[in-house]
Amino acid sequence: MKNWKKTLGVAVSAVAIFGLAACGNSGASSSGSKDGKKTIGFVAVGPEGGFRTANENDLKSAFKNAGFDLIYSPTQNNDQQKQIQAFNKFVNDEVDAIVLSATEDSGWDDSLKKAAEAEIPVFTVDRNVDVKDATAKKAIVSHIGPSNEWAGQQAAEFVNKNFPDGANGFILEGPAGLSVVNDRGKGWKDKVASNVKVLESQSANWSTDEAKTVTAGLLDKYKADNPQFIFAQNDEMGLGAAQAVDAAGLKDKVKIITIDGTKAALQALADGDLSFVIEYNPIFGEETANAVKSYLDTKKVEADIEIESKTFDAESAKAALESGTRAY
Repeated sequence: MKNWKKTLGVAVSAVAIFGLAACGNSGASSSGSKDGKKTIGFVAVGPEGGFRTANENDLKSAFKNAGFDLIYSPTQNNDQQKQIQAFNKFVNDEVDAIVLSATEDSGWDDSLKKAAEAEIPVFTVDRNVDVKDATAKKAIVSHIGPSNEWAGQQAAEFVNKNFPDGANGFILEGPAGLSVVNDRGKGWKDKVASNVKVLESQSANWSTDEAKTVTAGLLDKYKADNPQFIFAQNDEMGLGAAQAVDAAGLKDKVKIITIDGTKAALQALADGDLSFVIEYNPIFGEETANAVKSYLDTKKVEADIEIESKTFDAESAKAALESGTRAY
């Protein structure tokens, strides 16, 4: 534990004990980095597609602009063990706070418990984590990101509206077990009509190439069932599905819904290759940096900061692209 913490008075210590709970305050200020700035450890996902690149670049830029030293530690191929190692090193190095963008939602209890014991606040971004240990839960101050359940609900409502008499289709999912996959699936199930049938759900691991192969196989397997929609849980998989649909001669017969809102997806939507794009807004670096700054300045921080997103049809996609304001 940091030496300065040992000198705090009883009243301030009481604040510190309870302050790491969500919505709490921190009465502490660390010695920070050598240049006097406070140091933030960023346990990141790393290269994964258009959303991830935009999200992590925005976070890095926002923390720099806010006057922090951000140490960026990405993993590769969703390697959770490397993320855990990076997180534990940040705790050992006594950073002022940790921003966690987890590849997996479980498996974080031990690391978060260490952070809580070291009185290092943690802010989860994009994906939530599933924590069982009571002490570990105290480390997490706030979650910042769009709603995955909302995104799944928008996909279901689009299908309901476009197929009031019912329809058959497929779902292309991300890697099994991720909270983002579960939450988008839950949102879909909460809103989808009873006369909409999912013939099969398969993981295509967020990959365009894998989605193209998986979709081609599904279209062939269920040819007699007249599939009419494909819900792809991210843009990259939706773009792969569109290639397979086009190759099968079904471009105008199968509607494709995707989540993220990258420029590539919006262009495909404007061109008629996709049918509906649900934004999962990656631009929340400023909100995250502000939350960290507020907490370290002993101000109240909300436990859940939901980032607003929107949906696109072909017309609004064209307008968004022509505006030149899209950051990803």
